[in-house]
Amino acid sequence: MTGIERVDLRGAAATMLMTLYMRKIDARSRRPILGDPYAENVYARIDHDVHGLWQFTGDVSTIACRAAVLDRWTTEFLATESHGQVLHLGCGLDSRPLRVDVPSSTRWIDVDQSGVMDVRRRLYAFPEHVVQVPASVTDDDWWDAVDPGRPTLVVAEGLFPYLPPDGVHDLVDRVVQRTRRAELAFDAVAPWTATASRWTPALRAAGTEFAWSWNPADFAHRHPGLRERDDVSIFDEVALREPRLWLRPLLATAGHLPAMQDSMRVHRFTTG
Repeated sequence: MTGIERVDLRGAAATMLMTLYMRKIDARSRRPILGDPYAENVYARIDHDVHGLWQFTGDVSTIACRAAVLDRWTTEFLATESHGQVLHLGCGLDSRPLRVDVPSSTRWIDVDQSGVMDVRRRLYAFPEHVVQVPASVTDDDWWDAVDPGRPTLVVAEGLFPYLPPDGVHDLVDRVVQRTRRAELAFDAVAPWTATASRWTPALRAAGTEFAWSWNPADFAHRHPGLRERDDVSIFDEVALREPRLWLRPLLATAGHLPAMQDSMRVHRFTTG
């Protein structure tokens, strides 16, 4: 991977730079949580206009734990469904298909906006069975690339909170309707977290904020065919894996507050 890529993205797409920056910081830690081996080299190749990334250093453990949980679930799926299919939605500059070592028998589809995918292709060298699809995840046309007969894992990291509620539910409906058997893994934030995002200076400066928050009753009502397999509090994960050991007891104590428990959770649903 050589050369410098100019990236000037605003709105939700700018979060890919924030996430990459935090993964770089985690990788440099003495006790990395995710330990993304690609983050630092890829970040070093980007010339961008998103300022104040240092303001997100407090979220490094949160973002690393979220990715680590989703990597674990992806690895579990690939171990049992090596001839299956993974739909990596809103993939941004994530190295997940390289981190989890996708078998050549697996169909892996990365999906994100065309501008993001142009940069992604230049920054990473993915194997041929990792397909890059430039499209909005809420569009219908890109589903023509999906094999409906394969067992499917849908991974949506850092995506659903930025979509309008109808966009989230329509996308989930497509997963149910367009696949014979699927797992759906995604993160969601509490309503108070979404409200706080609208008053966070760094997020406002980047032109991005959360639009959708988790309402379990509403989700169950809208998608009665889904069964929840896992529900993980990222705050709990951070309390266990925070690299700064002195901070773990404080986080564990704060974790007794329901609001902190629910600030960000990662869910895994199945269609069967």
